[in-house]
Amino acid sequence: MNGGISRPTLALGLAAVALSVVTLVGLPGPLQALVALTVLVLLPGQALVRLTPVTDAALAALLVVALGIATLTAVSTAMFYLTVWSWQGCVVAMGAITVLACLARERKEAPA
Repeated sequence: MNGGISRPTLALGLAAVALSVVTLVGLPGPLQALVALTVLVLLPGQALVRLTPVTDAALAALLVVALGIATLTAVSTAMFYLTVWSWQGCVVAMGAITVLACLARERKEAPA
């Protein structure tokens, strides 16, 4: 794309930031769980899958969940072993991973 960040990448990055803030502020119970699931698994998984050359929709959907859970596990385990685990820190870390993956996607697509 010539003039900056593509719309899907920008939307994904902004959603990660907005939903991370909303998760930290707090919402009613069931809505909080849905937003947390989105921030902790689905958004990072989607951002990471967009870095791969996968074109099959079913495989991409499976990879979104798998990569999201794998990333969440790695972040949570690292935070636990470093004795800095907190759910707020985990939300911020996963939001940051999503934004960084979006930036990597744009760098990958940028003309040389």
